[in-house]
Amino acid sequence: MRNSLLLGVATCALSVFSCQKHEVEPSGLAAKGAAATAAATSCVSDVINFENASGLLQQVTTANGVVVPVTSYNPHYAEPQRSNAAIVFNTNPLSSPEDNDLGTPNWVHGGTGTGDAGISGPYINDKALGKLAVLHNYKEYPVSEPNDDDFRTGEEAGWMRFNFSNIGTVTATSITVIDIEGAEAEYGKAELYNSSGALISTVDFPSTGSNGVAVVSLGNVAGVSAIRVIVGGSFGVDNLQFCRSTTPPPTNQCTYTQGYWKNHPNAWPVSSLTLGSVTYTKEQLLSILKTPVKGNGLVSLAHQLIAAKLNVANGTNPAAISTSINQADALIGNRNILNGGYLAPSATSTLTDKLDAYNNGKLGTPHCG
Repeated sequence: MRNSLLLGVATCALSVFSCQKHEVEPSGLAAKGAAATAAATSCVSDVINFENASGLLQQVTTANGVVVPVTSYNPHYAEPQRSNAAIVFNTNPLSSPEDNDLGTPNWVHGGTGTGDAGISGPYINDKALGKLAVLHNYKEYPVSEPNDDDFRTGEEAGWMRFNFSNIGTVTATSITVIDIEGAEAEYGKAELYNSSGALISTVDFPSTGSNGVAVVSLGNVAGVSAIRVIVGGSFGVDNLQFCRSTTPPPTNQCTYTQGYWKNHPNAWPVSSLTLGSVTYTKEQLLSILKTPVKGNGLVSLAHQLIAAKLNVANGTNPAAISTSINQADALIGNRNILNGGYLAPSATSTLTDKLDAYNNGKLGTPHCG
């Protein structure tokens, strides 16, 4: 059975817009009380529901009209499919009749879905969820027929990453998952990252069973710059709910070069960063900065990416560089810079030059020197 990671935040309790999808109530998992109230009073609620999206996903527009870049990864394929893995899937009518375990609602409730868990119980699937996103099965299906990919036990997981740095940071509210079959060793989780790329929270998804749906609280965690959904099975995404501050990102700082950060470790605003999909400690990042390039485009890109992320974490305005940071992370992927990872300079030079220009104060934010 396929695992579709349906990221959905279908509760609109914090919403200031009219939801286009049916609501799915959190089954005892949504955060309550003071934290939720604080989030509602300080943030403008929004949701990624894919209703205006189609085809392969490189960006998505939220219900409030905010453009959010999307990067994705599927280890089953070579480039360009490897890093163009996320695709929009329609649950009713089904984009692919084979994927009826992703249908909503369950057939007992008048929909296209099949699977015992969706009939009744804690993971009942009785509401239409419309469109969602999956990691596409390029091996068996064309892009014109979206279909979720299978993952076997012990395989490297795939992922989808939603990057909010264009709008500063957000408060992560909730996410919905569908058809995660723990009996087949399927799993998923949401990883929340801050503006410097540091992992600040991880939320495991429950096993919903076949065609089951669950809304999972993300804890109203503030200061989130990106949400990466780990796909350890053939599941999909929908309705990612969050709220965003109306306060603009800070613009009162200047930038430093990678040489400054290499020689001033005590000035670092964070103790770890994520480059691609690998998280490094401060000591490991310093080791990377001290590594000679020697014709390895991955190393030269990492030098500038580290500096750019440290500058953003230090308070510089990310508007001019956030897209390049996201593109650099997608290009690096799961390559380990300290363990023989390599990219040709021709593949990295454009991004390296853009990041270097930002770090040298040539893209709006002045240099500190």
